[in-house]
Amino acid sequence: MSEKQNKEIGKRLQDARMDQGLTIDYIQEKTKIQKRYLMAIEAGQMNDLPGDYYVQSFVSQYANVVGLDSHQLLAGELQETTGDGQRRNPTPIGPLPSRTTQHKQVVKESEFSRRYGKYAAYVPTVVVIVIVVLVLGTIWGMSHSGNTAQPHLTSSKVSVTNDASSSKKKESSSSESSNSSSKEKAQKITQVGTSTTEYDLKNAPSDGSSLSITAGTSNAWVSVSSDGTQSWAATLPTGTSHTVKIAKGISKVSISLGNAPQTTVKVNGKSFNFNPQNDTTQTKTITLNIKD
Repeated sequence: MSEKQNKEIGKRLQDARMDQGLTIDYIQEKTKIQKRYLMAIEAGQMNDLPGDYYVQSFVSQYANVVGLDSHQLLAGELQETTGDGQRRNPTPIGPLPSRTTQHKQVVKESEFSRRYGKYAAYVPTVVVIVIVVLVLGTIWGMSHSGNTAQPHLTSSKVSVTNDASSSKKKESSSSESSNSSSKEKAQKITQVGTSTTEYDLKNAPSDGSSLSITAGTSNAWVSVSSDGTQSWAATLPTGTSHTVKIAKGISKVSISLGNAPQTTVKVNGKSFNFNPQNDTTQTKTITLNIKD
């Protein structure tokens, strides 16, 4: 983009922020982008950012917070005025909190992050250990149950035929029950109408879901929000993965991708094709509605 375009983008973002009474610190808290980069964007000094990839990613994140269309903004197609010459106000995401409320929220989130953020790195390890213990306990329990259930032949009246028939019936019943349970719990992801960025997730695990995000042949910036609250954001190096746990009761998950064509996502261990059209859009935000 030219210097003129950079300054135009920065001015539109700054105007949208000031029209809504938002501070640069509030934008930093919501996007997790350093304040000096946000100020450089508003000044149109895109060369101060790490590279073109981060310019598109940071501008997209900023635009989402102040209610601007990032794709039109980056393409230079966002209109300044309406048909009658009046200045168009950006479409807000929702009712904006007062500055006092914003300050309290920032203080609360910062305090929570200071107290408990250091434990977040251990969550995946703890989850894996718990799963392993449960699997080993189940195997031991089945083995122990099989040993104690051995019949003792104390009478010649034991009917082998009846026992075999009963065993077959139990196995058949168990198999049918297992198949029925498997069908009931099979998750399904479907596109919402004609949207290419919104999907419904049905039959999700009752104890919460998980997202596994992997960078391909180049770095990928990713941000995950649950019911409007950002739960994780980072740049994944080439070929690395990260798993985000979605808590029970969450109804909407937003996945913002800064390098969408080079990023893959799995939902509860199954591949999620969020780009069926195979478009080359770099920045993309995917919405996943979790249904019962």
